[in-house]
Amino acid sequence: MSIKKQIVVTDWTKNKPKGGSILKLTLSSDQRRNLRGRRVSDCNQEIILQLPRQGRLNDGDLLVTNNPLTYIKIIARKENLIEINSNSQIELIKTAYHLGNRHVEVQICKDALFTKSNYLIEDMLKNFKVKTSTTQKKFFPEIGAHNHE
Repeated sequence: MSIKKQIVVTDWTKNKPKGGSILKLTLSSDQRRNLRGRRVSDCNQEIILQLPRQGRLNDGDLLVTNNPLTYIKIIARKENLIEINSNSQIELIKTAYHLGNRHVEVQICKDALFTKSNYLIEDMLKNFKVKTSTTQKKFFPEIGAHNHE
């Protein structure tokens, strides 16, 4: 009888493994905030995150486990987002201000804002001089000024 050893994720690494296996763990932006707890890899393997409390899981991060031949690679999941565009930078700034005032997570790009798809937010955005469309892409919201990560 063989006993399957549980995979426990313990830290980040910058070194690419020379051997062993890499399990992919696809997570949403919300899930990437939690550094502890049970997860299931893309190949249906249970994983326990026990990472140091400081840090953040980012797309492409490589994590070490209690098994020296097993690594975990973090993949950011595509999410349903609202893309917000405008011909006016000031309108985008005003929109970002109002979204932030409602504690809505926002990804700020050069010519667009992105936020999670939400019918209440979509309705609010009709009050601004912006164009909206829905898209599906990886979401990387700004980290807040009072971030405790």
